[in-house]
Amino acid sequence: MSEEKRMILEMLRDGKISLEEAEELLEKANPGESSANTHRIKKPNSKRFLRVRVTEEDKVKANINIPIALAEVGLNLIPKDKLKVDGKQINMDQILKLIEEGTEGELVNIDAEDEGKNYKVNIFID
Repeated sequence: MSEEKRMILEMLRDGKISLEEAEELLEKANPGESSANTHRIKKPNSKRFLRVRVTEEDKVKANINIPIALAEVGLNLIPKDKLKVDGKQINMDQILKLIEEGTEGELVNIDAEDEGKNYKVNIFID
């Protein structure tokens, strides 16, 4: 990811620029990229969130709520070869497609045990 893209994403995250301004800046940062190869940021018509919840023994350890528009921008800027869990590639294009299609509900549900403790990871959109 270029430093310029990273700065744009950080400005959007910090509320220094609007979604529309970020989209315009990202397009300017990649003038040679065709729109067919670039995921478009959909203008949110509702307050939808990508939510990630991690629990240990039924106690919430992490509860992350990200606006869908910001999640789309961020997922597009992550290098595809860096998206691995236990050596397996995560198909972010498929997750982005689900977001763009307006999918709601649970996307990921992982139950695991480590050192006798039960862990759960839930990722969903609402």
